[in-house]
Amino acid sequence: MSWDDEHARRQVALAEDLLSGLDALPDGAAAARAAETVETLVGLYGECLARITARLAEHGHGDALRALADDELVGHLLLVHDLHPDPVETRVRDALAALPNSPEVLEVTTTAVRVRVAGGCGSGGAEQAVREALAARAPEIEDVRVDAGTEETLIPVDALFRNRARVGQGAG
Repeated sequence: MSWDDEHARRQVALAEDLLSGLDALPDGAAAARAAETVETLVGLYGECLARITARLAEHGHGDALRALADDELVGHLLLVHDLHPDPVETRVRDALAALPNSPEVLEVTTTAVRVRVAGGCGSGGAEQAVREALAARAPEIEDVRVDAGTEETLIPVDALFRNRARVGQGAG
């Protein structure tokens, strides 16, 4: 069976459910052994991927590594093992640029991001979209701060007094 992106997403969700369910197993020793086995396999595969990416880089195959990183499933795997070729700031900016009404990036560190979204109603949905986009492309970001950029409408002081004067004139 060929794995399309949707099937891969379902498999990732299933793996996460199965892993999170290990703690609930009645036999704690078996649960611990299963978790240790999974961690060992993930570490082994991570080392294999590290060697593959190193060989690609050594032999000038940056295009191949780029193509692998651009694949949704492989890109996530590279992220898990800290092997993704793009630095966190690039991935953050790319993830946010892909959003409708892309937020303004105010600050990016290796673990935190602060952005400004267009304010007003609906900024809660924009904040959730920002968090989801960053979780997918830059999961090492632990602290996401979203400022709702509200545009203030300033009324000139003299306009307030002009309107008050008209009301006073009309009353008399």
